[in-house]
Amino acid sequence: MKIAKTVIAFIAAVAVAYSLASVFYTMRTLAAHSAVGIQYTQAQQIETYLANFTGLWIYGALIAIALLAGFVVAFAVKKLLPALAPVAYPVAGGAAIYVLLTLVETQLGGGAGIIGGARTGLGVALQCLAGLAGGLVFAVLRPRGR
Repeated sequence: MKIAKTVIAFIAAVAVAYSLASVFYTMRTLAAHSAVGIQYTQAQQIETYLANFTGLWIYGALIAIALLAGFVVAFAVKKLLPALAPVAYPVAGGAAIYVLLTLVETQLGGGAGIIGGARTGLGVALQCLAGLAGGLVFAVLRPRGR
């Protein structure tokens, strides 16, 4: 039962992190377009949010892998440093997204800003916030005790 609850907590964490990452991605992209004079109707903006949510599934899979790695590290760190236990998973979630963005950019993007919503410091920070939120969800929902 503990494994099932952990899996459910992980799925919820990925869902929250991906949902927020998709919203932040779209928000930053639309803001960048607006800055150069491109205007979208409200219907077009809604359509863009929905299209990105369904279309960024590879990014969602990468987020899941990054969070899994981050949460494994957080589990070990909180055993070694119990004082960090309350913030281990949220910090791991944010850090995992930062590492993911860095790896994608350096290994795949070649400096081209392959994750469009993370081409600026604010965009990167928002993506990391999405990871932090996912980590917080995992910390709250995961089973406790022995």
